[in-house]
Amino acid sequence: MTRTILDWIKKEMCPEMCDSTEFIYDHMDSQSGRILPVIYQPFDPAKRMHWCDRGACYDFLYATGGGRLLDFGPGDGWPSLITAPYTDEVVGVDASRRRVEVCRENAERMGIKNVHFVHSPPGARLPFDNNSFDGATAASSVEQTSDPHNALNEIYRVLKPGGRLRMHYETLERYRDGKEQEIWVWPVNASESLVIIYNRYIDDEFVDQYALRYSITAAEIKKMPGVEKFGKAPATVLMDDLERLHDSFIGAKMCRTVHPSIETLRGWMTDVGFSDIIQSRSGDDIAGDLFDNLEAEKRPVDIESIDFLIHPLVKQAVDVEDTRFSENPSITAVK
Repeated sequence: MTRTILDWIKKEMCPEMCDSTEFIYDHMDSQSGRILPVIYQPFDPAKRMHWCDRGACYDFLYATGGGRLLDFGPGDGWPSLITAPYTDEVVGVDASRRRVEVCRENAERMGIKNVHFVHSPPGARLPFDNNSFDGATAASSVEQTSDPHNALNEIYRVLKPGGRLRMHYETLERYRDGKEQEIWVWPVNASESLVIIYNRYIDDEFVDQYALRYSITAAEIKKMPGVEKFGKAPATVLMDDLERLHDSFIGAKMCRTVHPSIETLRGWMTDVGFSDIIQSRSGDDIAGDLFDNLEAEKRPVDIESIDFLIHPLVKQAVDVEDTRFSENPSITAVK
């Protein structure tokens, strides 16, 4: 794709600038697509992804130390709802009112009483006192805010001295050499869809996203040649598709998110006051390796036995510096 299609969208559709909350998160019934084990699906010991989820749970618990935890940007209630049974309290804070609503619904359905979810507008001061949390978790959420540096500063403010932030984070390196531009079709409801175009400026560490809303189903849009062959066909093919959808067009929005490299992120963490910044393996990666290396007939068949295998390995790994995983780093930072 060239800039042709982006320039055409700006000229013909006049997208309204907004933050990521208004852009996408307020439109999602489920941020995860209802695939989360324990939260949406019964735990299945035969599925690798379910093992990874348990590894992530212990990753957040051991890296933060438990106690009273802040979960920054919980989405569908993850990891709030899987860590809450092992902590004193978890408070999830999200800039999207819809996400808070979904998290509360999931907590009530699961019968979890020591977790609470609150709304805080994008970029606003978090509604908590200084030094009020023992630890904080952030699962691919800081980079989705309107100001990641300010988000880190706010998390630092509400942590107690010695409190630890555990952050799973996505850099843009994973999209280099072929995925700088992508298209995604998302069903808003039974009759409306979003066509989302990503343009990733990897070296400049930001992403421009364009959301085009139509009164037509996602299935119909996905069949269109320019969408189906995005990146392989000339940009004019997609432009022709969008022209044909003119009568179904509802509106357009544009969002820019900043995705700092690991080096920039470390600098920001130091700048706001964090010390002992450790990049390590993630618990989900460790659990996935464990699943792969156990023969199917030797894998445990219940969640308690799987936890017994996973948690000592994760406990040992989260505080050991390991910088090999630069595309999706896991970082612990101490106040």
